Amino acid sequence: MRVVIVYIFFFSFFAFSQEKKVVDLLNKQLMKEIKKFADKDSLKIIQPFYIDESKKLILEVEKYNTYNEQWEVIKAEVPLDKITGFIRDINVIFETEGKDVLETISTYNEKGELLTTNTHNTNLFFTQISKEDNTKSFRKAILRAFEKEGFSINSEFWAN
Repeated sequence: MRVVIVYIFFFSFFAFSQEKKVVDLLNKQLMKEIKKFADKDSLKIIQPFYIDESKKLILEVEKYNTYNEQWEVIKAEVPLDKITGFIRDINVIFETEGKDVLETISTYNEKGELLTTNTHNTNLFFTQISKEDNTKSFRKAILRAFEKEGFSINSEFWAN
């Protein structure tokens, strides 16, 4: 019986440490990203990447949309077991097969007044990482951490 308890403890600790590794890697890269934003085109972290008790990856940020001159608060969440891809075109993105990403966007005017809140499902989880140039080692580290977590995700497309 003790062996079973030790076995369960060991593997739950290992799984937790890999989740922590994923979150740490994402947050470290996001902090590099924030330094590259100009004042008006800013990105602010409301809630950095974290994994909740139901194994969802969650991020909440605030961005200024220069197109319509409004602030957007974006909350994105995706179950870890639904992530199938990790790609980079202009943005670094997690992909899912279905519409497993829940995204809530609240729009505010210059006075900070709530204008709209829209919630939708999509297959793309935008990490808000797009300005950093040297991301190949980040890509490898994320893929390795997901693999150790027991999730096999592909990363067929990675633009520089």
